[in-house]
Amino acid sequence: MDWLESVKSYVKVVDEGSFSAAARQMNTSSSALSKRLHWLEDRLGVQLLKRTTRSLSQTEAGRHFYQRAKQQLDDWQSLVDETRSVNQSPTGILKIGATIAVGSKLLVRYFDGFLTLYPNIKIQLITTVPGQLPELSMDIFISRELDRLNSLSFKATPLFKHKAEFFVSPKYAQQHGIPQSTDELEQHNVLVWGEHSRRDITLSNGQHITMNGNFATTNPEALFHSAKRGMGVLLTGRSMIREEIESGELIHILQGINGDETMVHAYYPKLDNEHTRTQLFISYLKEQISIEREK
Repeated sequence: MDWLESVKSYVKVVDEGSFSAAARQMNTSSSALSKRLHWLEDRLGVQLLKRTTRSLSQTEAGRHFYQRAKQQLDDWQSLVDETRSVNQSPTGILKIGATIAVGSKLLVRYFDGFLTLYPNIKIQLITTVPGQLPELSMDIFISRELDRLNSLSFKATPLFKHKAEFFVSPKYAQQHGIPQSTDELEQHNVLVWGEHSRRDITLSNGQHITMNGNFATTNPEALFHSAKRGMGVLLTGRSMIREEIESGELIHILQGINGDETMVHAYYPKLDNEHTRTQLFISYLKEQISIEREK
């Protein structure tokens, strides 16, 4: 019996939740998987799964083995993919992490072009909430600067400077006018990113202002949609709403008045042998962002 194949079988059974589902995924039979699991448990000297006629559950030893085995299998597959890429086109799964806003409004614009260039690479996008640290299994994490990542064996490369600016829809401007100063802004309905309808911010010039509004959300799509509907003033980065600006759905107001400015980085693990696909995506992303900013 083969160690690697048996470990793969165990991980697949846990992932799928049953022998029959795992067998279909691996193009084999349930009995074959059961034999591999019995062989693996005999070699390890512990029970990994509790089996009943209706369900499967992991033992404590099984949970520990599954977590480490899954990571080891991912590392092994990366090694295989990287070795093949030396003389072939890059291949393998690229796990990219980002906040929901960055993932849905920024990164998705670049995936199609990248995958067209490198058809043997597959992308898995994992979104997080702002401030949440990424899973260590991710190949790349796109985020504003996070000091905590610097202590977790990650490298960082700067991508672009995020500058928050103010925008409204033509509908809002027609109904409510356009604020001409920060004093006037405080009299307007501002759409607030967060859990509360009031938000204090510091502008790039050091001025402190309070934004108030009748709609607050931590959902970026809801925030951008409400701005396009004319519900209020939106504070966001230009890169997040490039298509809406080009179509005229949102217009820039308060020229020269900016919210926070921060650098957005691509974080990736420090490895002795860095993944080719990771470096290819970072290079592609930098190139495309540079082209857009020159327009």
